[in-house]
Order: sequence, then structure tokens, then C-alpha cells
Amino acid sequence: MKRLLLLDADVIIDLHTLGLFERIIKTYDVFVTRTVLGEAQYFKKEGRREGVNISDRVTVIDDVELDSLEKVQNEAKEARLGIDPGELESIAYLSTAEEEVMFCTCDKAAIKLISYMVLETKSISLEKAVRGAGHQTKNLYPRHFEKMFKECIEDGKARRIQFKKLI
Repeated sequence: MKRLLLLDADVIIDLHTLGLFERIIKTYDVFVTRTVLGEAQYFKKEGRREGVNISDRVTVIDDVELDSLEKVQNEAKEARLGIDPGELESIAYLSTAEEEVMFCTCDKAAIKLISYMVLETKSISLEKAVRGAGHQTKNLYPRHFEKMFKECIEDGKARRIQFKKLI
């Protein structure tokens, strides 16, 4: 059985730009939220805009609970992090998902929030995901690296200590 991977828009766009989306789809069952699907409209290839058409190749999540969205929004505010709508919806889904899904994003604020909410075990760097798909990571961008991912996880943990009202 394939592992489940929840992708953010930045990851979808970068995977298309780098020509790695096909490899990821073959290795993982890919999930995206409706908002992320709307955010990932195009990527640049050789200076031209190319459309991203993946709705028939991924599982699109439509049913993210309003309570979960509000909780994530409140957590982001408490952690002093600005989160985009797609990441907000993805993290809200992740926080309540019954499936064993791994969230993959390269947005620093989203990674910090995942750690702040103690969801880091349900997340993965893009570098680790493409390695899991059998690809060498030579052409990845610095924001994809495991090192950056771990630094954001540590920042989120520090924020948790600093801002959480531990009783």
C-alpha cells in the first residue's frame, strides 16, 4: 500500500517545475485540499507558464471541519505566524485526519505551526519525500532541504515553549 502524502501548493508547483510530480504520484497516494488545488494553477517551464492539471490524479479533500479551521487559525495567531489559506486548510485536515497522512510543504511558517501544534510526526520535507520516491536531490531548492525543515521544526518547538499557556 502506498503512503499518503498531503501536498501544499508550493510543493505541487515546485514538483512540476522540477519535473518530479510524476515520480511522486507513482510513489505516493497524493491528497490536496480544495483550496490548495485552487492555489496551484500554473508553473514556469522554460520561461512559459504551464497549467497544473491534477484534479483527476489526486484525492481532493472537500470536507475540512470549520472547528478545525478555527482551531488552526487560533494556534497560528497564538504562535505569531501568518498562514496562507491553503496551508491553513491542509493543517486543519491533518490535525483531524483518520488516515496516516504526511503533510509536505516548504513554507517556513506552516512548518513552524505544525511543530507548534505537535504535528511534526505527521510532516515530511520535500527532500525526504523525493528521496522516498527514489530520486537524487541534486536539483532541489534550499527551501526543500531536510536541514531547513528541521530548523523550522525546532523554531516551532521553541514557540510552543514561549507562547503556549502550559498549565
